[in-house]
Amino acid sequence: MCLRKASVEDLPDILKIKEKVVPIMQASGNGQWSDKYPNEERFREDVEDGSLYVCEEDDRIKGFAVVDDKHPYPYDDIPWELTRSDSRALHRMAVDPEFQGQGIASGMMKEIETLLIAEGIKGIHTDTALENKKMQYQFEKNGYEFKGQLNLDENLKDWYVAYEKVFI
Repeated sequence: MCLRKASVEDLPDILKIKEKVVPIMQASGNGQWSDKYPNEERFREDVEDGSLYVCEEDDRIKGFAVVDDKHPYPYDDIPWELTRSDSRALHRMAVDPEFQGQGIASGMMKEIETLLIAEGIKGIHTDTALENKKMQYQFEKNGYEFKGQLNLDENLKDWYVAYEKVFI
């Protein structure tokens, strides 16, 4: 099991992973992340909330993800099977490019599911940019169901796709 709650001491490694994945995302036409988002302050808030997890193996942080109950307001327009209170939201997930293709993302998702099931949570709601084909592939490969499109900010040209996984 590689998943654990992140600490402030992990932030430099988390930011390094983020800095590595942003150019790859942007080169594929996905502008969801940039040099401004997510930033250290955002990750620090996630640590303080206890919602940021890292995958650590062999003393190396290989990936991270945020799991919380902060469902964005536009989620209200998505036809979810589960309510907010029965689910958690998955945000800001990345795997160090050095370790991509080794099952890290799938392993993290499975470990997150195990933690949530133990807490009595019935599923996960999540989203990603319409252009983020790699993350959409991860969701579908790991049993998440496409639930619709939504807009998360003022830019009406930025569309996101919503996914849900029901555990029970």
